[in-house]
Amino acid sequence: MAEAQESQNRSGSNPYPAFCPEIKWTDDREEKYIAFLNRPEDIPTVALHTFVPVGTATSKAGKEYTKYESFIDRKDPGIGEDKDDLTDRLGHRAQQRSIAVAVELEPTYVTVNNRKRPNGFQVKTETYTRKTEDGGTEEVEAPVIGLVVQSPRNFFGWVGSFHESTAPIEETPLQVLRRGKDAGTAYDFTPYLDQTIDYTNLFQCIDGVNYLRGELDGIDLDGEPLDVALSLGNKMLEKRLEELADGERYERLVSPITEIEDRWGGGQAATPAKPVAQSRPSQREAKPASNGNQAKFDQLRAMHEA
Repeated sequence: MAEAQESQNRSGSNPYPAFCPEIKWTDDREEKYIAFLNRPEDIPTVALHTFVPVGTATSKAGKEYTKYESFIDRKDPGIGEDKDDLTDRLGHRAQQRSIAVAVELEPTYVTVNNRKRPNGFQVKTETYTRKTEDGGTEEVEAPVIGLVVQSPRNFFGWVGSFHESTAPIEETPLQVLRRGKDAGTAYDFTPYLDQTIDYTNLFQCIDGVNYLRGELDGIDLDGEPLDVALSLGNKMLEKRLEELADGERYERLVSPITEIEDRWGGGQAATPAKPVAQSRPSQREAKPASNGNQAKFDQLRAMHEA
């Protein structure tokens, strides 16, 4: 809570903190290569309110648009309150979601039998223009890093099963393909075992990630590459969880809302996912990730009791 409040104080009168990037699969047959930057025991599953309209903003082109935010349900075990305004007053539906941090990857290839096959991966980067402190602009290169917010069943179920039965998920580059665009959406996962990930772009360009500016104290970027990558992923995840669970942020943004259009065809709140025994990974029958996220629940509860 203290860190979340300090962040809010730094933002001054701006009620919206720096945008937290996400990695999404929005179209049928869309595929990405990714690497997770959290171990499974650090990936929480929470009752999450998404697409909550909290006001309007103006784009660079001068057009007004609706601003949406996400919040952890106040009755989630990680917070443990008795009431949730979004659920109880506004009838907004929370959904069980697992939250992790990943980077997008670009494969390097080798030709085998006239076919190109990935034989290694490097962190993908992107360039954009941002304002400088003196009012000017600068072109910045940044790693494509962001939150992966998905179902604990049809997405993270495979992740948990693979980690338990095959190999550490945080060491395994993945190709993830989306199939479908409706409630029946599924994901195909192709792991590339024993192939290396070059994190150089992540470390060299991390200053380009606005969301983490001023948040990297104590992280030695010259350490063991995997350890450094996981430290960066955990830093981003912890910061976002603090925001999603921040009671003052919740009160400030949710209290003025008078009604919310139901985007999901129902107003009932999410119920915790039932534990299901783990099995070998299957692309068509994903199992929930392990209950190691209880540690994150305990952290959130301690944060709000402090």
